Amino acid sequence: MTTTAHPPTAARRSARWGAILACALACLLGGAAEAGEVFAALKPDTIRLGQRTTLELSFVNCQPTTPPQLPAVAGLSFDFIGRATSVNIVNGQQTTTLTLRYAVTPDRAGDFDIPAVRAEVNGQTLSTSPVKLKVLRPDENAPAAAEQNQLAFLRLTPAKEEVFIGEVLPVDTQVFYVNAQDIQIQPLTGDGFTFGKTAMLPQGQTQVGNQLYAVGGTRTTAVASKVGELTLGPAECRLNLRVRSERRRTNDPFFDSFFDEAFGGRFELRPARLVSPPRTIRVLPLPEAGKPEDFAGAVGQYSLAVTVSPTNVAVGEPITITVRVSGRGLLENIKLPSLDRWQDFRVYPPTSEVETADVLGIEGTKVFQQVVVPESLDIAAVPPLSFSYFDPAARAYRTLQHPATPLIVRPAASPAGLAPLVPAVPGAAPTPAASDLVPLKVRGSPWAVITPPLVQRPWFLLVQAIPVGAFLAAWCWRRRNEALARNPRLLRRRAVARLTRELMPRLNQLAEAGDSEEFHAVLFRLLQEHIGERVDQPAASITESVVDDQLKPRGLAADSLADLHHLFQACNQARYAPAASRADLMNLRAKLESALAALQRLKE
Repeated sequence: MTTTAHPPTAARRSARWGAILACALACLLGGAAEAGEVFAALKPDTIRLGQRTTLELSFVNCQPTTPPQLPAVAGLSFDFIGRATSVNIVNGQQTTTLTLRYAVTPDRAGDFDIPAVRAEVNGQTLSTSPVKLKVLRPDENAPAAAEQNQLAFLRLTPAKEEVFIGEVLPVDTQVFYVNAQDIQIQPLTGDGFTFGKTAMLPQGQTQVGNQLYAVGGTRTTAVASKVGELTLGPAECRLNLRVRSERRRTNDPFFDSFFDEAFGGRFELRPARLVSPPRTIRVLPLPEAGKPEDFAGAVGQYSLAVTVSPTNVAVGEPITITVRVSGRGLLENIKLPSLDRWQDFRVYPPTSEVETADVLGIEGTKVFQQVVVPESLDIAAVPPLSFSYFDPAARAYRTLQHPATPLIVRPAASPAGLAPLVPAVPGAAPTPAASDLVPLKVRGSPWAVITPPLVQRPWFLLVQAIPVGAFLAAWCWRRRNEALARNPRLLRRRAVARLTRELMPRLNQLAEAGDSEEFHAVLFRLLQEHIGERVDQPAASITESVVDDQLKPRGLAADSLADLHHLFQACNQARYAPAASRADLMNLRAKLESALAALQRLKE
């Protein structure tokens, strides 16, 4: 165990500066009448071997005449890292607190008792209460309460830990931090799960133990594709922690702390990687008992609405059946029951579309359009429709029924060219019978003039050339598509260029309107698409780390690399602090154009 020691000259300077600060503080408060107190606290009080914690000595309405002498504790070393002063005024009463901070480093795992710390204050000796420190082994599981004193930690929270196969499971990934920036939550992984869309959780604050944390994160959905005990996660997050710098300018801690407080203190950014513990999800199979014959795999909670139009048709005329399945679940996988057993109907393949009501796409309506054609006059109704699903909340199958719809089917219209039968009217003159022979014309018509053959007319030759031209155009179009299919990089490059032409004007409009949130979303998408095309990776997997891992080895200029880093960091920061001025947005747009131009010049 080592305790920070100061030479006599440093002690004299510390005493001198302490006296000066004490006099200045006494003048500021006008002489507070309350007696001074001293408190000690460890933040955090549970760490792992290899980590450090902070011992804080708080002097309330007083200041030490000389630096406090810390007790010797076997297995622990103490180093002074800084000080802070705060003034609180409540109901006219002023309270001044001077906090001295010491870094505590253990050299072994175990439980440590730090005895009371004594300090000389205005000729009298004040003591703190003893504190306890728990140091865990690197492989030892920390208690749940240990996370409350960390600078940042990550939680993976599924909505529940037991689901049925095919059931949609919402999963939250929350990051808790005291002071951090450049937060990047990585996509969630898990063997046996299929993940859906991801949405940002609202920013907030919460208190864990005695520490106030800012909270952000994402929410996604997971659907299990196999039965058993499956592992979800772990979740991962990369960020930069803003921590107070422990480097000192001189050997006098009071001298350094005086200037730190005068100029706002010294901080530094430390990259960190947070990993949450994985979660075990128990996946149950769908029961066989009570399974309806028309069950097609839908799992969730749903309702059914059916409309039939028209209901008065002739034989051979189409009828449109609109089926709306609304509710919560995996809407894309819902299937319409087969209508192959409908007699006297010609059934066409249905069309469908999904109308989502939330950002995750698990609530909404799937609309089916089914066209059927009656082929018999004996049809009196459209048969009933049913839809079966499994309700995981009730752990039972449900079947929704729509009754038969009455239908009027008329005979088909008479074929064209046949005269309708008209009944004879009494007293009417009989209609003369038409003669089957037409007399020969005495004088010839103008159409009898002999004209040149069609093959000698220019317009006829032009008409004959149209099919040849259409064939050549179709042949060239097909050869072009085949060439693009053999060159997916070229096809993707053209798609990225087309997307850029569409989004760059939109980016200008958002910058002019000052819409920071939408501006950064479009900016981030353009970055992902262009970098993904250059390095031949999916756009969704592109993060800031690709800049140094993939683009720097390819010879991208240093200024372009710096611009890309700046653009990624601006997009990440906009998720938590979307406010930005119009000038900032225009500057980011200019940097984007420069960076994209540099990427286009980069070799593949």
